[in-house]
Amino acid sequence: MVLHLVTNRKAKNPLSIVRALLPEEEAALRRVKQGIDLPGEDPVYRATVASARAKRRWILCDCRDGSPRERAIVTLVRKDSGLIHLSNIPRTEVPHVKGCIFAPGEGARRRKPAIVFGDVLRPVAGRVRASEEEPGKGPQRRLTGPGTDSQSSTLAGHLHRLMQAASLHRLSVSEGFAAPEEWLAAIRRTAGTFRTPEDIAMSDLLVMDPKAWASGHVAKVLDRLEPQWPNKGTPCAWLCWMARDIDGCEVNRAHPALGHVRVLADMAFPTVMGNRVEGPWLFFGEVGRSPESGRWECLEACARPIASARCPVPVDSHNERRALGALRSVIWSLENNAELGEALGGAVRIDLEKPLFDIRTVGGPCRPDFILTVIRPGGGGRGRRPHGGGWTP
Repeated sequence: MVLHLVTNRKAKNPLSIVRALLPEEEAALRRVKQGIDLPGEDPVYRATVASARAKRRWILCDCRDGSPRERAIVTLVRKDSGLIHLSNIPRTEVPHVKGCIFAPGEGARRRKPAIVFGDVLRPVAGRVRASEEEPGKGPQRRLTGPGTDSQSSTLAGHLHRLMQAASLHRLSVSEGFAAPEEWLAAIRRTAGTFRTPEDIAMSDLLVMDPKAWASGHVAKVLDRLEPQWPNKGTPCAWLCWMARDIDGCEVNRAHPALGHVRVLADMAFPTVMGNRVEGPWLFFGEVGRSPESGRWECLEACARPIASARCPVPVDSHNERRALGALRSVIWSLENNAELGEALGGAVRIDLEKPLFDIRTVGGPCRPDFILTVIRPGGGGRGRRPHGGGWTP
């Protein structure tokens, strides 16, 4: 889904799509709404909204599917400061989906100091991860492959190992994708290196096409596999794609084209102060035969928040998403600083990594929010510095 420029309601052809926003234009608007940038800071944001307002255009939000009249609208308002802000039509018939970044007051809510300080000052009590290694959580179906061990049995653990093996936790890799289809393809390639207890390649059981699930094709394939499944067991499959909305036990209910799934059990996802971290998410669910209905259904699932649709670095909170944006800007500035490069004898390279599992240190197990690796010119020296996080008990 993408944002579109449309004619306003006073135009001869109201709500007619003019064009889709370019990826850099959409990213600039989202950064401002997320509080990463201010309206006056980003030249791409300023140029996009100034041109749209001058031509009396509105912005069609992507939080709902359907025709322009079935989707929410974002308007452009010039404040006393002269800056153009993103706004909404009062008492509109088509509101934004709950949690949409462009919904009225959503940006301000996310920038409230109470949320920020609560997240920073109460990291242990307030922040709860989708438990990936906790015994007794999720299906006990162990996998073998890169980075696995005897405790690799939960859905969240499987998803984290897939993301890590595909290097999606590294900014240098994740920011190079032009669309979600590219990094989802990287996950599929990585799945071929993992094997189930029945010695079947995980990629053979990984479903990444929502149409295959919606059409019932997945159920037909599992029906064919069941009679010949090793040890007379029950086959399984995994669903994996991006989620734009989560409503209770339903995924992509407002975006059925992206893959609507109803999960039988409560989903696992990170929370902050008891509130689910907002999306977009990478959804991962296990399909099996339901003990109650006997049908093939999604029995359990987890949802891992990611930075954005085009940058699938996993995050544990919205503040972490904002911090990633800020660190990304700092990294770009340092790597492109001519004076620094001249002083060091060449350009410095910095890699940012999001740890998905605890790392062992002299002080005990630790999982920082991010790890920055600085590589000096010529590869003569490396320095790793954790950013955020804390020691786990």
